[in-house]
Amino acid sequence: MKTRAWAASHGVCTSAIVPAVQDYHEDSPRSPADVARRAIVLHCIVAVGCGVKAQPVIEWLENESLWETVSSSERTFLAARKPTKKQIHAARWRQESQWALLWSIGHVRSLGLPTKTCDTRKLVDEIMPGLGDSIEEFVASARLRPPGWILAEEDRTYNLLCYARQATRTNSMPEDLIFNVLYERHYAFSWLGSSDHWDDVDMDT
Repeated sequence: MKTRAWAASHGVCTSAIVPAVQDYHEDSPRSPADVARRAIVLHCIVAVGCGVKAQPVIEWLENESLWETVSSSERTFLAARKPTKKQIHAARWRQESQWALLWSIGHVRSLGLPTKTCDTRKLVDEIMPGLGDSIEEFVASARLRPPGWILAEEDRTYNLLCYARQATRTNSMPEDLIFNVLYERHYAFSWLGSSDHWDDVDMDT
């Protein structure tokens, strides 16, 4: 079964854009600037995971006053002389968390169902500041989507992850669903809706 039919069978919205939850106005604990800065840190983690030298990345984060935003596990990864395959794998998938956060501040039109990875070319060439560039404009221009829109996408992601975990136990996972994309989106939304440090996000479903 394909993800679209599977999601529909569970009553989950399959549209590219989920309709906003009406009359929901509770703001995220995160400011738009917090989200923008976290997206930049994730961008750096992904870059190093993909082979970019860590030292220039660390220096850029320090120069842009972002080093305090880097989590403990991220610092360990950046400082590793030879990261493990597990660390590299995890770092590369963080791009999907980054993509979800970029959606939340309006840089990505829609997330859609978790059946494809994010648009890396657009992310690198059109959205994110380049290594060594000032982040001031990127951070200052960040604007969070209205709470009802964020909650709608967060709910869809949460529900899909719950059903996907059930599907793994019954060996009925849709053939085109990319679990890591779904997981990273949920991680991003869980951070966005909480005051947890990045490493301490509660992923219970």
